[in-house]
Amino acid sequence: MNFDCLNKMIKYIEDNLENEIDFNELSKIAKSNIFILERIFMFLTNMTINEYIKKRRLSKAFEEIRNTDHKIIDIAFKYQYNSASSFNRAFKQLFNITPTECRKGLGKYKIIPIEYFENNKNNYDFDYEIKKINSITLYCYHISSKNYSDLLYEIKKLYKKIKKNGRYKELNEIGMFGIFYKNEISYNYYLGSMKYFSNLEKYEIKANKYAIFKLDSRRQNDIVNLEKKINKQWIPATNYEIKNNLKIEFYQDDSCSIYVPIK
Repeated sequence: MNFDCLNKMIKYIEDNLENEIDFNELSKIAKSNIFILERIFMFLTNMTINEYIKKRRLSKAFEEIRNTDHKIIDIAFKYQYNSASSFNRAFKQLFNITPTECRKGLGKYKIIPIEYFENNKNNYDFDYEIKKINSITLYCYHISSKNYSDLLYEIKKLYKKIKKNGRYKELNEIGMFGIFYKNEISYNYYLGSMKYFSNLEKYEIKANKYAIFKLDSRRQNDIVNLEKKINKQWIPATNYEIKNNLKIEFYQDDSCSIYVPIK
């Protein structure tokens, strides 16, 4: 059995979360008998296929309860729960809040992402918040390039420069933003803060709704890995439409928050 077959099986599950899952069909897609398939899935994910299906259904239910005015009982039935009590019990067990508390906006967003299979992957359960941000005026260093590789090189030079002249420490104490923006002709990077500096370029973060992920690290590898997981797992697992030409990072103390703009 290869990962392509397992990923096709995952796609079948995702396409049928609102329907009864046919385990014989899963077996055919994965090209394995169900007993072996269950053991392989458990080995790779530390959960049964049924547990995975349950978590994905509850994740979709969480999203709909929080973001729509559909009746909670209708959402429960939609995701194959036959009674309010069984749905409430399963929901509370996974998210530590009731569906009613979720509707009221209590608790953080928590989405169990779509499982996928590849070599050397890490799994994430995404804790995040959806927040409407008013426009923010920043004062920034601005660099641009016609290709992404050159931009990354220029970013490294910029960081060396501001560390040498002491500006990095000053920005870091305030909390600094790193913003990637791509337009029709160039890749752009803005680095700055809300503090006014006369020699820096003014940049406005537009008022918008954002999904905000907090990472207790500022290591570049950790940030890049989380952003990859957001793109590969979180975005496909939700119904949000993302603005792909803008990426915002906010650095403060030993943490980094990633702001994903939602259309």
